[in-house]
Amino acid sequence: MAKKYWSRSKRASSWRKISVGIWGKPADPTVYGYECLDADDLLDYLDEVSEASGEKVTLTTFLVKILADTFAAYPDLNSIVIGNRVLRRENVDIFVQVAIANEGDGQADLSGVKLRDVDKMDFVAIAKKLRSRATQVRTGQDAEMEQTKSMVDKVPPMLMPWMLKIVDFLTYAVPFELDAIGVRSDPFGSAMVTNVGQFDIRQGFAPLVPASRCPLVCMPCAVRDYAFVYDKQVVVRRGLNCSFTLDHRIFDGYQIGQIVREFRNRVNHPRDYYPPADHWREPSQVQAANTDAPVAKAKAAGKRTPEAAAPSGSTSS
Repeated sequence: MAKKYWSRSKRASSWRKISVGIWGKPADPTVYGYECLDADDLLDYLDEVSEASGEKVTLTTFLVKILADTFAAYPDLNSIVIGNRVLRRENVDIFVQVAIANEGDGQADLSGVKLRDVDKMDFVAIAKKLRSRATQVRTGQDAEMEQTKSMVDKVPPMLMPWMLKIVDFLTYAVPFELDAIGVRSDPFGSAMVTNVGQFDIRQGFAPLVPASRCPLVCMPCAVRDYAFVYDKQVVVRRGLNCSFTLDHRIFDGYQIGQIVREFRNRVNHPRDYYPPADHWREPSQVQAANTDAPVAKAKAAGKRTPEAAAPSGSTSS
């Protein structure tokens, strides 16, 4: 009988024996990765869009839009594992995690909102929707979230694993909607975004949440100065560490490369992919800006303009 291609080692260390007893064979499909992105131009662009639109467009909002556009451009990435099959989602929905401070005991709770059909929205519309929903969640006015919290509060800790399994079965295995009894269809959507920059975390990785069936978590961290190399010259610019946690059952190196390239290009060169800030400015504001432009240019050149000229009958020094 032919022998196997391995043999027993002469002596195994104590730790090796213990570790084999602690862990079983690998069964976790999680893939981690991160990249430091030059966000200097992006942050200027978001400030311009915020000023023009009157709506604060945050880094989180922009990353939600990038994810949505990536799923729209590559529909096979927008998938979910049901049973033993990888199925394509019909909608592009993004879940944004929201931290809720509890002033009473100094603790904080973690919640979130799902934004539906984000690929059909621009990021000003996303910003408005996210601000409205996040405010409702933080103030206890979001009906869906309050219903979920109420149900969770009533379940004893020892029964929580069983309740989660039942909800998971009803949510993903039953082939029809059960919203009427409080079981929401695909409550977490295609991907999650959790921004920890507000906590001054410079780098980290978020876990995949098994019950969410969400195969991608994007975690932007704190923006700070980094050294970047352009044309063999080192320059200091505002950089963003952004990590990704992905389900290897859906994403392999090829698909991950598509996601990373979309993120890198759109963060580095937002004006190449999205409209100028004036796109969101009211028509009257655009007209006023166009009228004021020659005046500002003439003033910069040191020339007299109609507005700067002295009134009739007077002299200018």
